[in-house]
Amino acid sequence: MKKKIIFIIRQVLLLLITVRFGFAQNETLMSKKVARIDSFITSLATHHLFNGSVLVAEEGKVIYKKSVGYADFGRGIPNTDTTHFNLASLAKPFTAIAVLQLVQKGKLRLEDTFVTYFPTFLYSGITIRHLLTQTSGIPVVEQYEDEYIKAHPNEIISNQKAYEHLLTLKKPLNFTEGSRWQYNNANYFLLAMLVEKISQTSFAAYMKKNVFTPAGMNKTYVREAGMVNTLRYSLPNFYSPTYHNVDSLNPVKHYTYYHLGSLIGPNNIVSTLEDLWSFDKAFAVGKLIPLALMDAAFTPVTLNDGKPFRMGSSTRSYGFGWNVYTSKTQPVDTSIFHDGRIVGLTTFLHRNLTKKQTIIFYDNTDNNPIQVMVSISNMLNGSPPLPVRLTQSLAKRYGEVLVTKGIDAAAAMFNQLKNDSANYHVDELEMNRLGYDLLKAPFPNHHELSLEVFKINTLLYPKSGNTYDSYAQALAQSGKKEAAIAMYQKSIVLSPKNEDGKRALKRLLEQKE
Repeated sequence: MKKKIIFIIRQVLLLLITVRFGFAQNETLMSKKVARIDSFITSLATHHLFNGSVLVAEEGKVIYKKSVGYADFGRGIPNTDTTHFNLASLAKPFTAIAVLQLVQKGKLRLEDTFVTYFPTFLYSGITIRHLLTQTSGIPVVEQYEDEYIKAHPNEIISNQKAYEHLLTLKKPLNFTEGSRWQYNNANYFLLAMLVEKISQTSFAAYMKKNVFTPAGMNKTYVREAGMVNTLRYSLPNFYSPTYHNVDSLNPVKHYTYYHLGSLIGPNNIVSTLEDLWSFDKAFAVGKLIPLALMDAAFTPVTLNDGKPFRMGSSTRSYGFGWNVYTSKTQPVDTSIFHDGRIVGLTTFLHRNLTKKQTIIFYDNTDNNPIQVMVSISNMLNGSPPLPVRLTQSLAKRYGEVLVTKGIDAAAAMFNQLKNDSANYHVDELEMNRLGYDLLKAPFPNHHELSLEVFKINTLLYPKSGNTYDSYAQALAQSGKKEAAIAMYQKSIVLSPKNEDGKRALKRLLEQKE
């Protein structure tokens, strides 16, 4: 008996040692993950490629959280996990949750047509499901409002006004409902109107009572008409040395999404990193909608041909307000996410459903959200981050000198730095953007500077039809028709499918005759 007891004790001790060793190994792996993520975020921040806050969680626990840069550059107020920011299109999953709550309560059905609730609606075949899954085919709001915005440059368009314009214009569907997928903010401002109609209350009041409060999102609200937006910063052009508060820019001269910036449903939920983490926890356990409806929300939309929609060759699809995708390697992971982007702001919420990993972040400057999300997800799962270009833009530096010191000084600087690949990169598209920014610049010699940039770009990239096309357009706008004709001809030789260039060339030749 004594030997048996000793044997059992030894086995228990061995098990405890094994468990402890396993915990130690897991802690070491987790520490390495966190160190890699922190090194990546710190590097981005150092090179001005990230200005915001990020949170990473695994198995329901926060493993990494960091804030960098400023929420308010002017007053030197740093970003924190309680800094308010507009979710931009990350508002769409929240709008979808509101609609699905009404479905759960039996107030409406996914197969109900929108015209059932809005008899003036022109498109009788469009259902609630079509709107949720972005398969309605209705005209894209940014496109059908374009002419009105040009005629009313100082007006901010509300949900109701955008709806009235949709009725007035009577444009045909872009495609038969359910036959294709097209991302369209119009789908979600219509859904917000539906929530108001069914609930007999404002969208803001509904969301506070039924989504934000139950999820513990005490600092979150819907930004309604007349309320100031959160601070966002952008480089208004490629020759500007400093970021500008987006709301300080003239929306007539700079694209700031000003005119459609008050649409509610696809946009304009204001939250914090802390609140989004509260949302993620509440949502994951079915506190906002039942798990069965969550599964439906995460199911790729099936089109009229019976096939699930996929974006190109990827596994990515769309459900009810969520992008959905699976990994291409075994074992297969399923993930959902939604990003948001308006001028001067990017947001992201990503959940690996299989591994219970969450990534939340925002950046209140113009940066790339995809590289942050994918890189963190990779590092969580043992893969390297995406390669990120940390060098400075020579096109931007060149533009700054060109405007402040002139053509000769800029050319000297460009030639001096163009081979310094350790610190600078030259990019065809960035040079192209600089040229166009200068083409519409407000100072007297902007045409001359623009032509200089486009000319240099043709010398840097002589096999690119796009560089000659852009140079030709600038020459034509500057009244240099003969040179513009020559550049359009060169562009078409290099890019035979350049139909816009062919039409422009034809117009110039007709004017010459």
